[in-house]
Amino acid sequence: MIQATIEALLRKKIGLDGSTIGSRQIARAIETRRLACGLPDQQTYLQQLQTSPQELESLIETVVVLETWFFRDRKPFGFLSRYVISEWLPNPNYPILRILSIPCSTGEEPYSIAMTLLDAGLTPNQFRVDAIDISKEALHKARRALYSRNSFRGNQLQQQKRYFKQTADGYELCQLVRNTVNFKHGNILDPLGLAQNNYDII
Repeated sequence: MIQATIEALLRKKIGLDGSTIGSRQIARAIETRRLACGLPDQQTYLQQLQTSPQELESLIETVVVLETWFFRDRKPFGFLSRYVISEWLPNPNYPILRILSIPCSTGEEPYSIAMTLLDAGLTPNQFRVDAIDISKEALHKARRALYSRNSFRGNQLQQQKRYFKQTADGYELCQLVRNTVNFKHGNILDPLGLAQNNYDII
């Protein structure tokens, strides 16, 4: 079956487990890209995928789910705050706190990390967040740092008022937080891309 072959290719390239998003969604993504390429059938599209890195990247962009929001799971951010307050700040010999957020999607997670660290008492020059994702579209949105109401769920009014400015287009994140996050395009399955830095927290 051609879809199974394409799913195997996606699993090899980006570690995608088809069961996490469902075969129907993958099938829709394949059909969307096949039609966009103007190809007559899936067999021809598979050949295109196997010979065109650009088309493989386009399929990945179509398949990747960009659904996320600020402080998506409160517990890790609470743990991070307590760790910084109880262990990191009391020790003056600690170097800059280095954190890796991967995959970072459209930026809500790494920016949430940065806001947590600022609220815990760190200054922007005391930490750095590297944020990596395979989706260039997601990274473009993350760097733009302009979010709709859908990115804010639950009780987040404090951070929203402190770090965001409401505009006609949505909620724009302040430069103070944006400057602490370094976005990079990369693949979690490429260890060489991650081995260049030592991280205190992943």
